Amino acid sequence: MTIKGELEADINNSAKCSFDAFLKHFLSVVLQEGTEQKKRLDKLQTEIEKLQSQRYYGNLAGNGGSDDKTADADVTRNTEMGGQGFASNEDPDDDTRFGSEKEKELVKERDFILDDLLRDALDAVLPIANDANVKEKLEAFSTAFNEKEPSRYAPYVLLCNDVLKRLTPVGANLGVRKPDPLDIRFRRSDPKSIMSHFAEMKNDVDRRPDVIITSLAAALNADGLKEEDEVAKRIFSEKPKKKFEWQVVLSCDEFKVSKGGMGRIPEGGKSIHLNKSFKTENPRNVVSHADLARLDHDVAEVEAPAPRGAERSGSKRARESDYVEEHSSPTKKQRQLGPESPSGSKLKSAQDSPVDRNSKMQANVIAKNTQEAINGRVQCASYALEMMSYSAGVHHAINLLFTDDYIWIWYYDRQGILQSDGLSIFSNFPRFLVLLLAFQRFTIEDWGVIPCLNPKALHGLREMPTPQAQPESTIPDIPPMSLLNEKLHQKKKKKKTAPEIIVPEINVPEIIIPEIVLDLQQHLSGLWAPNDQNNNTRRVEVNMNEFLSHQPHCLAGRATSVVAAKGYAEDGSSVSTPMVCKIYHPELQRRHEGLTLQVVRQIAIDNDEEMLKHLPTLLFYGDVPGCTTQRIRSMVKRKWKGHRTLRVIGMKKLQKITSVQGTEFIKAWLETVICHAFLWKNYVEHGDPSLSNIMYDPDTQSGVLSDFDLSLLQWEPRVLGTERTGTVPFMAIEILTKDYWEGKIHRYYHHELESFIWILVYVSLLYHDGIRLPNSDVDKWRTADYIACCQKKLHFYTQNVITKAATRVKPSYQDYWPMVDELCYVLHLGHTKQDGLRRRPSDIDIPFLTSQDLWDTFNGALDFKLRMPQAEPINPLLPRLLAQKPSFRLPDEAMRERLHIKYGAILDLDQARSALGQ
Repeated sequence: MTIKGELEADINNSAKCSFDAFLKHFLSVVLQEGTEQKKRLDKLQTEIEKLQSQRYYGNLAGNGGSDDKTADADVTRNTEMGGQGFASNEDPDDDTRFGSEKEKELVKERDFILDDLLRDALDAVLPIANDANVKEKLEAFSTAFNEKEPSRYAPYVLLCNDVLKRLTPVGANLGVRKPDPLDIRFRRSDPKSIMSHFAEMKNDVDRRPDVIITSLAAALNADGLKEEDEVAKRIFSEKPKKKFEWQVVLSCDEFKVSKGGMGRIPEGGKSIHLNKSFKTENPRNVVSHADLARLDHDVAEVEAPAPRGAERSGSKRARESDYVEEHSSPTKKQRQLGPESPSGSKLKSAQDSPVDRNSKMQANVIAKNTQEAINGRVQCASYALEMMSYSAGVHHAINLLFTDDYIWIWYYDRQGILQSDGLSIFSNFPRFLVLLLAFQRFTIEDWGVIPCLNPKALHGLREMPTPQAQPESTIPDIPPMSLLNEKLHQKKKKKKTAPEIIVPEINVPEIIIPEIVLDLQQHLSGLWAPNDQNNNTRRVEVNMNEFLSHQPHCLAGRATSVVAAKGYAEDGSSVSTPMVCKIYHPELQRRHEGLTLQVVRQIAIDNDEEMLKHLPTLLFYGDVPGCTTQRIRSMVKRKWKGHRTLRVIGMKKLQKITSVQGTEFIKAWLETVICHAFLWKNYVEHGDPSLSNIMYDPDTQSGVLSDFDLSLLQWEPRVLGTERTGTVPFMAIEILTKDYWEGKIHRYYHHELESFIWILVYVSLLYHDGIRLPNSDVDKWRTADYIACCQKKLHFYTQNVITKAATRVKPSYQDYWPMVDELCYVLHLGHTKQDGLRRRPSDIDIPFLTSQDLWDTFNGALDFKLRMPQAEPINPLLPRLLAQKPSFRLPDEAMRERLHIKYGAILDLDQARSALGQ
């Protein structure tokens, strides 16, 4: 249930936009390269993103800029005013409202192009929407609503695959690409569960998507078929014979009903689809927000055309069109609106386009937060979780959720979740066809697959099965479409079922998938090689089966993978240095970790070369092109501060620090404490001391402080990003609070030193011979719930708990438990003193005094408790630690200027961004 709870939290934090906003973005993605429309749109969007970046972060990352908290406050204030703070035709969620006049003009021009593109696409698909055979399949899908939910899968698959075939020649006049060689197909997946690649996966959420989108090759391969004949087309709509693998799943379609066994039958019945034609939209038949405001005050019929391309979005989307806000609950006004209300009858000519008017279904039929609806969202999110976790080479996932006849687009990436409003597939069938038109032209990258990091997907989606003869006698005749319709119509009569299609078991030769091979020059943009090491690596083989960190299993965040790798020089010879690759998704406005490490290593060279042993050996670092998360958010006009990119760093391979124990562990741990103090002394904040961020180098037999992604250089403007730093089980008690996670509490040296103490407690009570064992006193610290962790740590201080803990210390650390116990007392005493300082006059520098006090008592406890024969190898480290007394205050202006000049060449962000193509 933990995973389900976390997914629900992610879903509740999703950003919403209109269905059309997604359609416009997807159409912009599939525009043919080289066309004037594509060139103009790309140029406009690049300029818009540049202006938005300046608005969020200043001219360069870390140089200030406008404060988005002010914008957030404006949104809150105007919302509380009931929208009075906005122009009546504005979308309160539209981030571009806060842009400069230049940004607004560029957005207006971009939207004009996108509106025309969507309108042309709707015109292009109308002949297909009105085709008699397509309408017959649409009617079959509609009739399936008389049956249980699984009855919808087959007609839906048959409808979508038939439409895809008809869409193939469409688009020549739209300026969009030809259909991609993936040649996508819809394929029923239920009732087979797709297995998780995550080793520790608990089966608390069912991974059994109803329908998937995959390539034709993968669809055929799953059933051992050699080509798409009539048998294959029908088989795609039947229950699968074999399980799919996540690497061939491009998208999942999930069906839910709002009431117990049957879903709501689409209003209007057969006549909606067969007796009426979908028509071309009048671009000016769109009602404005001002018109809708008057409607809410019971004003009569309105005929006030809005500017061409006005987008129906914002807080009133559910009342404006046949869209539904999936997370909303009906307002009192909405509950009162019925089929004959003004929103249903008085705005036919002003609000609804001819396409919308083909149905009387109302948008105020809003999906409530029923358990079925919640389960549907969680299931879609759980599929995305697997799609983005089976490989580091997945950038995003796109899933579709049906609740009755309404469809929602759910888009997931490492920044978070975007969801569309709901759209009736029956009354807005042409819009659904535009969605399929875009999907058909998506490349493998557009589906979120990063080819250089994901050979599994490349082979699974592109490899055709080996042709093999099939016994014809096992394949029955294909039932005609009329038989399927008859089956669906027979609800009260004895059902006529189509004969089951038996697919012979065929042994498809297993495809041997090679390891990931990165050509550093080709696959990474802005590639840097450190200048303090002799590094000639040009190609890297990455072993994604050997995780040296925890395997990531999350929707959003950094999703860090540290995996084994092997380097090769340009001449093909292997590089002798054993290496690892760190693949992760940091916030882009934070300085590149590789740049930070180069500065840190240079500081060690300038001040104490002995510290190089305790810092990572950097081999290369760069970004994977085209893997940022801001483009889609900018396109759908939602705030994208905190956008992420995909980075790869190569470093010398180290061991987990728990690979050594007892005296060796204490020595390595203390060496990382010394290195950490040295960095603070030189105005570098590490940001996240944790067990996974302190390593062991067997070559030098030294502790190594690693992971500088969240580190800050104190002489540079502070760029905190949208995420707070820290690994919850090891964080200081004072910052395990809501105020810290909201950015209201600053992180100081004493917070990070406290983390080192918690690391020592944690290892002493949990680890034996490098293996983590259970311990109820500490196990509950391992949670993402910082409040719960804070409570457990405070409880740990109590006499009976810490006394009981002493009896559970692992054998290797029993000699050092008196020191650990003393450090816990030091922490407890420090927290008590800090509470007392807060009650004194406000001019007292509490953080400085607290850091100074903890430093002194920490050193005193070590000096007192390490006076024993076993600790002899450790004692020489104590004076080294004292010599690295940190600076507990920020550097003054003169020092900042001196450090900026000294390390400015490494931190030339203009040069760095230029190399990255930003």
